Amino acid sequence: MVKYKNELGGIFERTLQFQKLDIKLAALQALSNYLSVAERKDTKDFIRLLPLMTGVVTQAFQEEDETVLEDAMVEFNELAEIEPNFFRADFKMLYEAFKPIVAYKDFANNSIRHQPMEFVVTMIERKPTLAKKDEPLIKDVLE
Repeated sequence: MVKYKNELGGIFERTLQFQKLDIKLAALQALSNYLSVAERKDTKDFIRLLPLMTGVVTQAFQEEDETVLEDAMVEFNELAEIEPNFFRADFKMLYEAFKPIVAYKDFANNSIRHQPMEFVVTMIERKPTLAKKDEPLIKDVLE
């Protein structure tokens, strides 16, 4: 698969921009599966897709599609566990993007609010330097 990573990148990019949220989720899941088995050096080219990946979560939140939102967050959480370096440079952006989900209290499935916190905690556990000297972040997470 690594041999075709450029072609895969194009496919992932196009499908992550699809209109239908279900197609975007499938693309996110496929990309997450690829990133979880690829060598670290082979994942760097896909960091450019992170805004589109995050867009699946934010669109699901805006459209109040709890199923897609939860499934998308599961992908982020699993990838954070396996390959936290993929998110390291954009951690604060992701934290800010996911924060409204934690604050939202009207989910039918209240456990969805825990998914973004699980992502943040996993990232900090796996890469402590992300929060080591960032007191405002630590305070915000604890609150």
